[in-house]
Amino acid sequence: MPRAFPRPRSSGRLGRISIVLALAFAGLALASACKPKQPPSAAEAGEAAALGTWNAWLELAPLLETARTHAPEPTVKALEDAAALLRTRKAKSAYKRLNELSGSEGRHWITAARGDLAAMYFVVCVRGVAWRLVDADKDTPPERRADFSEEAKIEPGDISVESLLTDLDAAAASKIPALAEHARIARARVAAYVSQCSPNDEVARMSEEALKSDLATLAAEGSLTPDLSYMWAGIQYAEYSGAAAKPFLLKARETGYADPSVSYMLAVIALEQLELEQAQRYAREALKIYERLGDPNQQAQSQFVLGEIARARKQPAQARKHYRRAQQLAPGHVAALLGEARLMLEDEAKGETAAVALLGEQLPKLVPLGAEATDRDTEALGAAAENLEALVVMASEPDIAAACRAALLESIEQDPAPLRRGLRYFYAATLDAKLGEYQHARGHAILARDEFAEGGGEGLLDQVDAFLEQIAAG
Repeated sequence: MPRAFPRPRSSGRLGRISIVLALAFAGLALASACKPKQPPSAAEAGEAAALGTWNAWLELAPLLETARTHAPEPTVKALEDAAALLRTRKAKSAYKRLNELSGSEGRHWITAARGDLAAMYFVVCVRGVAWRLVDADKDTPPERRADFSEEAKIEPGDISVESLLTDLDAAAASKIPALAEHARIARARVAAYVSQCSPNDEVARMSEEALKSDLATLAAEGSLTPDLSYMWAGIQYAEYSGAAAKPFLLKARETGYADPSVSYMLAVIALEQLELEQAQRYAREALKIYERLGDPNQQAQSQFVLGEIARARKQPAQARKHYRRAQQLAPGHVAALLGEARLMLEDEAKGETAAVALLGEQLPKLVPLGAEATDRDTEALGAAAENLEALVVMASEPDIAAACRAALLESIEQDPAPLRRGLRYFYAATLDAKLGEYQHARGHAILARDEFAEGGGEGLLDQVDAFLEQIAAG
């Protein structure tokens, strides 16, 4: 299925990231969709080893230890000073100290340190082109976020991401193996965040490719840091299997990378492997941390996994409780909604009628567009497209796909908003195609095109025409 409508980059919170763990967060139905049967060999993937502990890296200790035997004395002193400042989370002052030697003989070592520090401590990503550091209180680190607003200004002291990556490329080309390794570690960290907060999609794509390349090299050399071990696990999970990812997640966990998403992913993998007791333990561990952090979206994800565990145990009442809690925490949570609908399809007393009614009731939460909305309302349109696309992708079995299609089409003529009707027809058409009913897909796509032409969706017509061409081509 083609990606239907482009979505704008938005301002928001940035947490720890992995470029491919979104597949797991999207819903367990996707977990094994298109993976090769065999992961890389140990020689290709590298052992699940992590270079240093996470707490040590927060003070640049592994880099400093290596630099002591390779870098000039003034460089080592600057790294020591920066490390001392980082112990009290004075990241901006530490970066400023490093910058004093940015043109020195040891500049490549300084560049590696700047890359590590910037990636670990930046608090604002300004329009994808600059990062901002602050001197924070050690016990209350500031929240990390992205700012793509028109008012966002680059301030003195902000870090040019492009310049930093250029410097890291030069350092990674060093003939000193230890320096090249540390530069590659720093470049991977920077590229990971650039792939998530970039000025445009092309930069994001290039950064993701660079990240994968550096991670593969570091994994083969046994040089993954705790956070990069976590990211490499994400790639192993998306491209191979949970079994391939698990050793790297465990290594990240053992070396102090305490992000709750590690526990979450271990829960997902244990569930895939039907190790239900272990899956529940990991999921509850993640949920507890997300509750403490006050993160409702990730609490919802953990509740969803607990619902899947209960469903696997043939405990529908408990599963429904978790699915509904997920939807309370994150209204319009597609995976949890589909989980509850699947329970109804499995219940002979309820069946498809109840599932379609449930999906229809929740449809307004998935399509947050007003009656007068047009394709210029990019934020609302993007949210609606993302939700409906997720609905189509996650409806992996024919019975749930048919129920989703029925919900999209039910009482559609009573919907007063042409743009909403157009979206409903279009995604019904994609479900038709998924079910192999191509004549219905063509008919619903034509109806979607008519609705868009009538109701301010002219900018979406090319997408519908492209879909129709795909249908015609078979």
